[in-house]
Amino acid sequence: MSQDLLRRADRWLARRVARRPLALSQGPGVLSISFDDAPASACRLGRELLEDEGVRGTWYIAGGLTDRLEQGQLCHAVTDLQTLAAHGHELGCHTFSHRPCRPLSAAELLAEIRRNAEFFVQEVGVAAPRHFSFPLGDYGVLSKRLAAQHFDSLRLTRPGIHQGHADLNGLQAQALYGDGLPAEALQALIEQTAHLGGWLILYTHAITEPHVRWGCTPAQLRQVLKWGRQAGCSILPVGQAIEAFRARATGP
Repeated sequence: MSQDLLRRADRWLARRVARRPLALSQGPGVLSISFDDAPASACRLGRELLEDEGVRGTWYIAGGLTDRLEQGQLCHAVTDLQTLAAHGHELGCHTFSHRPCRPLSAAELLAEIRRNAEFFVQEVGVAAPRHFSFPLGDYGVLSKRLAAQHFDSLRLTRPGIHQGHADLNGLQAQALYGDGLPAEALQALIEQTAHLGGWLILYTHAITEPHVRWGCTPAQLRQVLKWGRQAGCSILPVGQAIEAFRARATGP
């Protein structure tokens, strides 16, 4: 069996095991904006754009990328992360060295998680993250099971709206890229999320004009926030979205 076929089979099985269901009770749709790797442009311009709308986002950080170039983009500085935390944004884990998780042994993945936690506590001065995103969207049964023991949620790069329930160990997310989903299709996804009372997580990387391969423009991010508001969605970081759905489930 080819390595590509083994990888796809591992992902297929991972989506069906080690599940942690979250009930999505009736209520307003929820939109979450997230940023992977955290280029400096996402930490600075992306933060400002969200705050202009009075909302907060989730940044998935690989501590080993601090002050380095990734895909030609300057990544975050420690001061960027401290500013995000001080302004009420959510910092998540993206492993320390941004290595794909599926090929890692349990010991290697655990070391990545622990090293990133130490980076947040010792260098950023904040608590270790409670939410995780798989680098490059690469996961399997082993990595899903192990990461689930250390985080409150695990996010994939598999698109889709959560309706009725979500797997906290395999949250779906739609890419927000300049050359990705057409604007009308993205607007329709947001409106459908609002209509269904579901949850849509968007992710991107850099925020630049013009957009780079793994990123979007400031105008695109502004437009997404506008569509979310117009549709009546609550715009919440991943952790707060989970709390909101749990509060609905318990209800008054």
